[in-house]
Amino acid sequence: MALSRKELAILNNLLKKVKPTSKGVPEEVFEGLIHLVPFIALEIVVVNKKGEMLLTWRDDKYWRGWHFPGGLLRYRETFKKRLNETVKRELGTLLKSFRFLFTENYLNGKRSHDVSLVFKCVLSGKPKDGKFFGKMPKDIIDAHKVLWKNVTSNIKF
Repeated sequence: MALSRKELAILNNLLKKVKPTSKGVPEEVFEGLIHLVPFIALEIVVVNKKGEMLLTWRDDKYWRGWHFPGGLLRYRETFKKRLNETVKRELGTLLKSFRFLFTENYLNGKRSHDVSLVFKCVLSGKPKDGKFFGKMPKDIIDAHKVLWKNVTSNIKF
């Protein structure tokens, strides 16, 4: 169903009223936009001295299973800021350094269309959440099966 010119003008005016915050946009706006535009996710790869990778458990309306920690990039936010915020929120520690690895383009993801920027990160402390894995767990979320394979084949530990 196409929107009329009047409806498009109303939608445009309403969207201009939405003010992004450090928490992103309101959930209702996010739910409407995920079917129209791709979102950029920053995925965090943490590797311990044994070469194992850190995954955290996710259980929400989109995914249930182990996944690489990560967060959606906010409007006018630097990669460093989003990585810092995500490490603090999801892992309970601080980011020491990071290095960009590669991208993943999930055209038909469970949520919709996401583009992931994958970063190898070094933490300043021990993560307070998650578990290190030497082999990909059976119950890793589907989207991150590809990510796991690409991380293990494309980076040197």
